[in-house]
Amino acid sequence: MATPGAAAAAREMSSSPKNKRPMEADPSSREEQVQAKRGGPRREEAPALLPMPAGSARFVNYSKWINAKAERKRREAELGLTPPVEEAQVPPTLEDFEPPTTFHKKRLLHVRESGTMAVLTAAKSLLGVSSSVGGKPLKRCSGFWIDWDEESKTGTVLTTAHLIRTKEAPTNIWSGGEEYDPHANVTVHLLDGTSAEGQLLYHQPHYDVAFVRVRVDKPVQLPSFNEEVKLVQDVFRLGRDNMLDLRITYGRAVSENPDTCQRYHDMCFHCAGVPNNEEKYDGGGPVIDLEGKVVGMSNVRCTRTFIPSSILLKCLDLWKKYEYKYIPRPHLGMTFEAIKLLEPAHVDKIWRMYNIDNGLVVQKVSKGSHAEKFGIQIGDIIECCNGESVSTTVKLENMLMSICKGSSDNLNGLNVEVNVSVEVFHTLKKLRTVGELAADVSDHGEVIIA
Repeated sequence: MATPGAAAAAREMSSSPKNKRPMEADPSSREEQVQAKRGGPRREEAPALLPMPAGSARFVNYSKWINAKAERKRREAELGLTPPVEEAQVPPTLEDFEPPTTFHKKRLLHVRESGTMAVLTAAKSLLGVSSSVGGKPLKRCSGFWIDWDEESKTGTVLTTAHLIRTKEAPTNIWSGGEEYDPHANVTVHLLDGTSAEGQLLYHQPHYDVAFVRVRVDKPVQLPSFNEEVKLVQDVFRLGRDNMLDLRITYGRAVSENPDTCQRYHDMCFHCAGVPNNEEKYDGGGPVIDLEGKVVGMSNVRCTRTFIPSSILLKCLDLWKKYEYKYIPRPHLGMTFEAIKLLEPAHVDKIWRMYNIDNGLVVQKVSKGSHAEKFGIQIGDIIECCNGESVSTTVKLENMLMSICKGSSDNLNGLNVEVNVSVEVFHTLKKLRTVGELAADVSDHGEVIIA
């Protein structure tokens, strides 16, 4: 006969599920007890990742998912955790791709279809470029092919001179002080994931361009150029990050009067929603139109600016004309603001005072320069150069480059002067003069000593 205690135990077992296991201690509680004994805090878990958005909608809001994944990675880095090996082995067709761009936003619906084709076409000529000095990394930029030689199996990459810049100007670019290392080691990061040693052929500080030659085994795709950049036209700035992932930023091309970190020829790239620290890889990358043609190159010297294609093409022509040694440029010893880019009320006031509504207002005159000897002062207006009216500083820069391009003189030595015919309105004297202004030719960045 069963005892009362045995009967009770049998009833308890019969009322329990067959798969019920003895209660285990909570792992988190055990870990807290161990950490309490050791005197350390409980191990913090990385935040869970939200499931990737699904559905057939054409446009999906990725921001919540991307932010959660970024937060998880940040917490994992703080805790010293490493992702599983399998994560690095996922093919790009299946990976949870985080777009480093603003291209997927709804606000780009009007350029999405045409922009996609343009971007993918131009991206075939876009590369990564990096530099180092003494084995230490210096800069990482983008660049794009501009030439290919079938016989020698070498290509030429156009990028920014920022690639080898070791010191920035202490105040502004017109004061000088920038330093470059032409002996820096340059590496070109090819689209197949391999890297090749590049040879720095030449760099020009004023135009912020550099040319790199690299040997490649197969032909490369060269971009096409559009020399004309229209105001407020839709453009895309392209770059490649340190993983060679494509960066796409939408904006509009705008002409503005240059500030202290811009040269005459710089145009503005107006966009929204891209932090400045996210633009570091874009320097040297192309700016393209909706047909995929290059209309400029992204500038690193001043974020949100680019060098228009008209200047880039003249740089290429001059570099070839002078045997791949120099890109000569006349230095006028002045800085300017375009009247047409001032506030309309300001333009109206200048017109009422002087009957002038077009030209360049002199902002600075370098001490001891030919311009000072000519009698030009701050506030005077340069109306014409070589018989042509000048409405913007970009147009002036194109004129200056054309002088060297059309010159029959040997400028290889660069220790020469050229004459520029100028028409100046002296605002204090209310007097207009026309004469020949001498300009020193150099391939250095122009310095204005105020």
